[in-house]
Amino acid sequence: MKLRTIALVLAITLVSAAAHAQAGVYVLMEAQQFTQEGVDTPAFPNSMDTDRPWLFGPAFGAYLNVTHLPRLGELKTGPVVFGFDARGDVLRDNIYQTQQFDRADGIFSLRMATKNQFMHSTPYVQGGFGIGHTRVPFRPNYANNFIYQFGIGVDHKVRGRLDWRVIEANGSFLANYSTGYYPGGVGPNQSSYMITVGTGFVFRSR
Repeated sequence: MKLRTIALVLAITLVSAAAHAQAGVYVLMEAQQFTQEGVDTPAFPNSMDTDRPWLFGPAFGAYLNVTHLPRLGELKTGPVVFGFDARGDVLRDNIYQTQQFDRADGIFSLRMATKNQFMHSTPYVQGGFGIGHTRVPFRPNYANNFIYQFGIGVDHKVRGRLDWRVIEANGSFLANYSTGYYPGGVGPNQSSYMITVGTGFVFRSR
């Protein structure tokens, strides 16, 4: 999936969510530690170094809380509310002054948040999957892979419908992604996972 396709799908989701009574749109600034296990240009035969560069950039998305079902009425979910989150991010880092590390994700998640605010704050958890769009330094092409992500966060009411997303932290994993600098980009015993933290603002529909 191309980045412009991800952006188009998310834009449609944003417009749809903003029109719903239980929805919000948000923009975050994120920092992501991308961990590459078992990859490196080996300093000696069979070396198994781990690289952990930090990438930075914006994330944007929308969430939609489901409180009613057609013909069934209001959902009885106790102190929590369930919903969906759709997002995209664009993250980069310059390495060795001439090489750029590029990542872009499109992720769809299930979301659970508290129904009522606690001290003007709304904690939430979410987990989902999508497409990770990745190019490591010294690799000429991007690779598209499934990405799995789980996270937690807190939105704090600032004024009216504006919230401050105080913190959001996510852990994610790229499936079957060969990140190495070996011929063909395939090294032994590879795995790729990310830890992402972010903060930003949310505009709620109510």
